[in-house]
Amino acid sequence: MYPVCVGGKLFLRADSVLLVILLLAAAWMVSAPSGVSHAQSPAIAEAYLVGIKKSDRVGKDQAYPDGKPDAVFALSFQEVPAGQKITEIEIRTAAGPKGVWNTKAKRPSSGFVGIADARRPSALLNQTGKPLNLDPREFRSLLLFVTDDDHFEDRSRTYTVTITRSDRSASTIPVRPEPTSAKEPEPSAAGAFPVRMSALLKGISDYDAVNPGKTIGGDDKADGLFVLTVEATDRDIVAIQIRNVDGTPSAWDTVPGSKNGAVGVALVSDPIRLVNSKEGSVRIKVKDKVDLNLYVADNGSIQEGKTNYRVAVTFSDGQVAWCPVKKGAPKREDSETKPAEQAQVNFLGSWLGFVSTDAVGKHPGLKPDNAADAVFGLDIEVTPRNTIRGIEIQNLIDPGQRWGTTGTTAGAWGLGVAYQSAPRSLLNRQDGSVNIPIYGREQFLIYAADPGDFAKESGNLRLVVHMGDGSSFQQLIRRPPATTPTVAPQTTDLTKAQGLLTCEFRGFIADIVNQSNKPGKDGYLDGTFIAKLRETEKKIASIAISGPDGVARWSSQPKPPAMFLGVALYPKIYNLVNLKGGPLDIPVAGRRTLYLYAADNGMLADPNSILRITVTFTDKSQLAAEVIK
Repeated sequence: MYPVCVGGKLFLRADSVLLVILLLAAAWMVSAPSGVSHAQSPAIAEAYLVGIKKSDRVGKDQAYPDGKPDAVFALSFQEVPAGQKITEIEIRTAAGPKGVWNTKAKRPSSGFVGIADARRPSALLNQTGKPLNLDPREFRSLLLFVTDDDHFEDRSRTYTVTITRSDRSASTIPVRPEPTSAKEPEPSAAGAFPVRMSALLKGISDYDAVNPGKTIGGDDKADGLFVLTVEATDRDIVAIQIRNVDGTPSAWDTVPGSKNGAVGVALVSDPIRLVNSKEGSVRIKVKDKVDLNLYVADNGSIQEGKTNYRVAVTFSDGQVAWCPVKKGAPKREDSETKPAEQAQVNFLGSWLGFVSTDAVGKHPGLKPDNAADAVFGLDIEVTPRNTIRGIEIQNLIDPGQRWGTTGTTAGAWGLGVAYQSAPRSLLNRQDGSVNIPIYGREQFLIYAADPGDFAKESGNLRLVVHMGDGSSFQQLIRRPPATTPTVAPQTTDLTKAQGLLTCEFRGFIADIVNQSNKPGKDGYLDGTFIAKLRETEKKIASIAISGPDGVARWSSQPKPPAMFLGVALYPKIYNLVNLKGGPLDIPVAGRRTLYLYAADNGMLADPNSILRITVTFTDKSQLAAEVIK
């Protein structure tokens, strides 16, 4: 390249001019400003549009509600090198009405993006609008909230998300309109540590963990139960899918936001405590082998029994393994001509005191220890006919302290079981296990070795009954007012079960109440409880939830500093019956399911907090129970 002189002026030749233009363009691409400047790195995340939700978390250009619903995006990070932090997230429309939203509260002609950890969607991480400083290895799943501009329902509109990191590199990824359906699983790849799986359909259980929707929560209908066994070495399960291979179209999974129904997942060793996160996802470590109970809302295919299924498991390294589902024993011939009877189990566990018997000791099995036993009462009613295969007592304060009949929890101290009518004749087998047929109502005595604090700590104990069909039931052990620490069960009339109460915390679902003592929304999702009670001919006057100190923190009749507790009756779960506060006056004649809403004061999001619910009736009597998280 060289210049030429014309009329005393220097000019570049045409080919030289072209070369200069190319060099300038290359320099501009390296130094261009944000949005088009940063060197594009490989995609580090996946994003999809969840849709428009009733929640109002952000405004058009600020981190405060504006009275309009939000559009919600989900962002999941993949493997990210250590040391990289996320400093900004921006959403742009790639087609349709234009729009730009980012995490910086004030940028010309752009809206605001509110960021929340998917595990705690009620708390924005960028409330101040300052630059982000998020470690994607700590916050693997985020929810992005933007104010609806009336165009998010347009399915032709497409979006991209740009993620800027602390080293000024950026990645732009397309936004999917919804989570893509799981690909047809392929058999597990052969390797040094192959994955072995087996699955069994047990049928309809007695547990109510999920509903036909995507959220984890019961619907007062018994769930279908699959039992999955996974054998692998040092792997993490991050997703589970169940689908039909013939018969009725059916699909359930643990992928948040998918069109498929939810799968409630629990360990077989602890079948009543779900391991799902609040949005339904799972992350289960497999050291060598894990046995899982998978609960699904039956779409009719399980009850009908003419559909076959298979289960697919996705691991954190992206590998997918699957196996066909085998079916349990077929129905008896006489049952095929009769409509299936709905399984029902109701029971009450009570602390009764101490007796002079010595059936068990501070070790597994039936081994006396020359010390008087503590005794508990089990009043249980079961229909149709079933079998009690195991009984456990668990300490909610000290998880390592457990008692159980042989075959339940390994290492647990033994339990002796007897009918109340024959208190000295143990029903245990020689090895300490039980196999007790039951139909209708029975009353049992349960003998346990006293660790030294039963007399004052019995309120922190939970009774678990395992049935022969694979289902399990739990109830907090209560102390009847009439009992004394020296009960002699063979000569004392026991208090009969007159009321049952259970309460589960189901996460953050809707915005119905606020942190004051009056009804009203505040733009944040509320903690949701599902309370189920059984009582005869009474009326509920008030409901309160207290903290670990016993002080009521939420109440349907709140007095400062207690906050307002919203109460709704199933199935109208979003319609409060106490919009004006005051006495509830809810009649109960049999079973009743209530949805309770409370604004989070920090206790609800804390998995270690201990909460207790108290229901007071108009006759001044009460039912109380520990809240199950």
